[in-house]
Amino acid sequence: MALAALPAAGCGSSSASPTPVKVAVVKVGDEAFRVALPTPELVEAARAAQAGTGPRIPSGRIVAGTQVNVGYSWHLEDLRFADLTIELCDGRPSMVEREGVTFGGGRFCPWGAEVVSIN
Repeated sequence: MALAALPAAGCGSSSASPTPVKVAVVKVGDEAFRVALPTPELVEAARAAQAGTGPRIPSGRIVAGTQVNVGYSWHLEDLRFADLTIELCDGRPSMVEREGVTFGGGRFCPWGAEVVSIN
């Protein structure tokens, strides 16, 4: 009898659908790459970087696999936006593509980055 009182978990359809992850396009010189913005806090940080009102340097751990970074063999995880980073991880997306996940000690933080769009 107790089972009849429980709601049917996983049965039927739900009106709640997952929120699509926003993606920021970041330019570094004449190159661009994409980063996933999986949380509202990261979306706001990217918007602040785009507006010039917050830290502007995307910094993340380089991971193999495209994810949202179409055109490359890598993507960034554990993303944050920073005011300052170490020079070791500064560079261009093409440099990360050439060197892979070992570029910058495993992190990418392009100093000349500019968030150009958020979709």
